[in-house]
Order: sequence, then C-alpha cells, then structure tokens
Amino acid sequence: MPAVQQEINRRQQNNPVRLTLEYLSQHGVGHQSPVSLGVIVAHLQAQGVNITATGFQQTVLKTSRGADYFIGSGNRGYFLINTIDDARVMRDFYETRIQAEQHNLANLRRQAVHVGWNL
Repeated sequence: MPAVQQEINRRQQNNPVRLTLEYLSQHGVGHQSPVSLGVIVAHLQAQGVNITATGFQQTVLKTSRGADYFIGSGNRGYFLINTIDDARVMRDFYETRIQAEQHNLANLRRQAVHVGWNL
C-alpha cells in the first residue's frame, strides 16, 4: 500500500484523511477487516477532529475516490483495498449499486412518459 503511505506522509499530523489512513492501516486492511463508520468517526473525534458521519463520507471518503489509494466500503464498514479480492468486492458493490440506479432511472423515464414528457 505505498500510495496510502505516500498520502499519510504528505498530510499534516491532525489532517482527517491522514488520521483515517493511519487508523485503517492498523485496523482495516482488506475487505475482511472493515471498520464501522461509528468507530472511525469516534477515533477522529478523539483526535480532536470535529466531524460527523456525513462529514466523513463527504470529505475523507470522497477524497479517496479520486486519489491513488481507495477506501473500500461495505455493509460492515470501511477498509483499505490491498488485494485483488478487495478490489473485486468493491467492483461487485458498485455493479450492484449501478444496476439499482439504472432501474430507478428507467422507472423515472416510464413515469415521465405517462405525463407526456420525453426524458
């Protein structure tokens, strides 16, 4: 996980991304070792970071989606992707989520047609 270590090294000591990556490096490596959102937020708050669960998702988690590292997520919590199996878990999660959203979009289009709209 060299990209995770590089990200840790480039951030200041009290930065929430750094603190999260350090914590996950110790407690949440791989999809079989997820850390719950509540535990992560409590850890950040104990370190003096004023953050909520929503705040974590909108900042720390969102940051990882465009970075050289990736914080994986699932029903049981968050984890650092370290192996191809971890990446496959996230791929499957996204494929399922995208399929559900495509179903929602199709439903919206059907409803729009019923009132004379063409989306």
